[in-house]
Amino acid sequence: MAGHSWELMPSVIIVEILSYLALKDRLHASLVCRRWRSYLFQAKLWPKLSVCLRRNRRQKNKFLADVCGRFVRECAIYFDPHDGEELKDCYKILQILCDNKNLQVLQLQPRSCHIEWTETVTSGRFAQRLECIIRTSRKLRHVSLGCSEEILAHSGYFLDRLSSLHGNSLEALHLASVKEDSDNYGIVDLDVYKFRTFTSLKHLSIDYDFLDNQLLHIFSEPSRQPLETLNIHVHGVGPEHENVTNASWRQFSNHNKRIEVTINLIHSYTGVSKLLDILKQNLPLTHFRQFFCSNINVPALGLMANSYCNTLKSVHIVDGFEQGVPAVYEVTTDEDPFVMMAWKCLNLSHFTLIGYEMSDHDVVAIARLRGEGLQELHIPASCVHWVDEDNIEVVGNIDPEFAEMISSSLRRTWKPLEDDQLPDAVFDDWADAEVAYNDILLKDQQYRKPVNGTSGTVTSS
Repeated sequence: MAGHSWELMPSVIIVEILSYLALKDRLHASLVCRRWRSYLFQAKLWPKLSVCLRRNRRQKNKFLADVCGRFVRECAIYFDPHDGEELKDCYKILQILCDNKNLQVLQLQPRSCHIEWTETVTSGRFAQRLECIIRTSRKLRHVSLGCSEEILAHSGYFLDRLSSLHGNSLEALHLASVKEDSDNYGIVDLDVYKFRTFTSLKHLSIDYDFLDNQLLHIFSEPSRQPLETLNIHVHGVGPEHENVTNASWRQFSNHNKRIEVTINLIHSYTGVSKLLDILKQNLPLTHFRQFFCSNINVPALGLMANSYCNTLKSVHIVDGFEQGVPAVYEVTTDEDPFVMMAWKCLNLSHFTLIGYEMSDHDVVAIARLRGEGLQELHIPASCVHWVDEDNIEVVGNIDPEFAEMISSSLRRTWKPLEDDQLPDAVFDDWADAEVAYNDILLKDQQYRKPVNGTSGTVTSS
């Protein structure tokens, strides 16, 4: 460029140069001159808008949304639905996205499953903005709505719009919710036949209320793109719920050979009692989670150990203490069901049990059976049952040698969880239980794609 001014460089070349730079270097390059700075927010350079709403970042959030919201291809909004200002800011960003024809990915990531609506931002208005985005976008590929029962009360309407406008493009759809009262809630009118339209769908989250034989048959059709993940949220299980047959799961598994099925029971007392009806031998269960269900279905654990030897990868159970002490699950066989699971399920790599008493011998057995293949083992010290030298049964206050034995089997340093590492709801029935599961459920819904090139991400944290 000797003898020439950088200011006269063609705009297409400037944008191309900036596209190869990391965010920090790109910002520095924008200081070269006013013209270079004007190219900083070209659509090619900023395909993604990721906004974490905070009151002290409102001006920055407004600027980023105003500048990038009308052209970004991906948008994730992290907000506190109990904070009226953050909810209003989220609503305003959705309004801006209503003008974005290029949007392909929409992720709502609320820090709670329950929303405190205001006079200006109501459930109906929020749903209208989402419907507007669905209608405006030319090619949606990913939609996740954050497990909110109030938002997903409109899921039948969203499904109708998505199926008619984005049937060929949609790859991920997350409609699973968390119910405020798992024993008493209305079931949304959802026409599962509309899922036939989604020929490219790879990832689906849905409530168990809508899981039936027809839905499995739709996703078993030979002409369809195989599903990769199916996340099922179980709340209440009424007597009117259709029995999903083992034959339907067999057909489903044969077509979706690499499918990973996750079952989440959330405050689902009836779900635990009905677990043997929910689980089927040919259901390809990969991840099983249970949050604050007040009981463990031991026969169902036995079924998991015997039926999911090659598919089960993780078990995550969290519950509250009973009158200040860990609960006890009744075992009627010689072996603990979790030990049998560790022995038979060859791919089990993550195991968490919080709120239930487990003997030190059983924890050691699980560690020895799985070895270093057990990537995560989360057991609270206050839940470990052992017998001291005087043959007195003790819960908690474990000997340091216990952790050393586990560490030796796992071939890494291991320590049990301390009480201050556990959710408050484990000890207090009135505490917020969402802390134990909200992030886990939202992680299931996050959009992930291979990194190609160095195109930028607009982030407000």
